Amino acid sequence: MMWSNFETTVGGKWVLTGEHSVLRMAEAIALPHPEVFLKLRFQPFLNSPPEGSAGDFSVEPLIAEPLILKMLTSIEGFKLPSGKLRIESTIPIGAGLGSSAALCVALTRWLTRPLQLPLSQVLGFATRLEHLFHGKSSGMDVAVVSVGAPIAFTSKEGPTPLPIKKLPRFTLHDTGLRCKTSLCIEKVDLFRTQFLEKGRQVDHEMKAASELAKTGLIHYHLENRKQGLSLLTKAMEKGRSCFYAWDLVPPEVQKLEDQLLNEGALAVKLTGAGAGGMVVALWS
Repeated sequence: MMWSNFETTVGGKWVLTGEHSVLRMAEAIALPHPEVFLKLRFQPFLNSPPEGSAGDFSVEPLIAEPLILKMLTSIEGFKLPSGKLRIESTIPIGAGLGSSAALCVALTRWLTRPLQLPLSQVLGFATRLEHLFHGKSSGMDVAVVSVGAPIAFTSKEGPTPLPIKKLPRFTLHDTGLRCKTSLCIEKVDLFRTQFLEKGRQVDHEMKAASELAKTGLIHYHLENRKQGLSLLTKAMEKGRSCFYAWDLVPPEVQKLEDQLLNEGALAVKLTGAGAGGMVVALWS
């Protein structure tokens, strides 16, 4: 197999509503984050065998090499190419902005031609790579960074691009805390096991939040801004209450949320898995 020079750039993402419940068929609303990105470059070595051992394949930065090797060697029948893979990322790790999804999408783009992946399998392939990070991925993060536009997402139907160009003012604020997505998923699963009926109610609340958020974004785009902001405020308030029910809001995060509300934000909530990462705020 002949390998050639390759380069791709993938943006980050953030989630307006639908976190965790999207794993149970609920809809989520996710948007791209164009201010952060991951860039992947591959350069084959000259005068080397077209397919080599791990010694013929290197990754920059070196700290990323064990992870990349784990992901590539998990692909059945895949032989490491002879060359250097360079990864540059401004997406903070563990902040809920899609660092792992961006890496999986970038790797999938690089491998699509060598593995002869049909277009219909590209998203699924990237999602399987992301399983190595979280153990259980809905595919939403992979979808929104692939599409690069606002989407509604369900695990059954996949991504549906939203017909919106104008967005209200959202800001993202770093809590300074980090937590693995897999640990947050485990905590929500334990909550749902211990409190079966309450767990169903919270999922229903998050589903309703996504319905309000989608309608609100469309209203705002159509210049019905007052109605749009009202619906988005209600959506984020419902989503925020779900994070509190799941016990994924540390005191430091609550303090930041209260501060933003005191400064005039219409609504605030965590975005991503929770227990840290980013708080999103909506402004008039």
